[in-house]
Amino acid sequence: MSETRRIRLEVFSDYTCPWCYVGWARLEEARSRLEDPDEVLVTWRPFEIHPDVPEGGMPVEELGYPEEQWARMQEALRAQAADAGLEVGRRPKVANTHRALAAGAWAQTERTDRFPAFHERLFTGYFAEGRDLGDPEVLRELAADAGLDPDAMDAALDAGAGEEALSATREDAGRMGITGTPTFVFDRRLAVSGAQSAETLLRGVEAARAARAEDATERGAN
Repeated sequence: MSETRRIRLEVFSDYTCPWCYVGWARLEEARSRLEDPDEVLVTWRPFEIHPDVPEGGMPVEELGYPEEQWARMQEALRAQAADAGLEVGRRPKVANTHRALAAGAWAQTERTDRFPAFHERLFTGYFAEGRDLGDPEVLRELAADAGLDPDAMDAALDAGAGEEALSATREDAGRMGITGTPTFVFDRRLAVSGAQSAETLLRGVEAARAARAEDATERGAN
């Protein structure tokens, strides 16, 4: 299928966002139900939800949630993650994800074949294993797990790879009024936020198809 005929789905996401983790799994489920999964071109947009987190991270308690509310949130997360077949362990700190997001953006562009595995490994490294995504050595290990060359990745990141993607994502989010993650944007027409069900995401694909068909009809009438 040609690039112009594919539905463009942009996902504004961060690797320490729990609902992005769940949303990723549900999007994979939705794509598996499509007759042609390649009909949808998915681009993961690196969007920092906690840009002020220090490089060394910070305790989760400093996010400011009351203890009881945090407990309820974690219980809801574990239930929804389990429903999606995901594991959630204890996360001792909130990681600074700037370098991890840049690494993901680099892999998505320059190591396309390895990006899905790296993307998944960043999520599972943080949520299932409690790894610190702000630690360059942790990123190297996760990259190697996904079949990437850690030295090549570090060289690219040290030269600024991924920074343009981070900047462009911030600007696009501002123009589109996006303030939270995950946010799924279909063909720059329809946006839904939160860890939506596979069914909701499939309805987004259907709506994008319908909008394209309507556009084609209008062009034919003119």
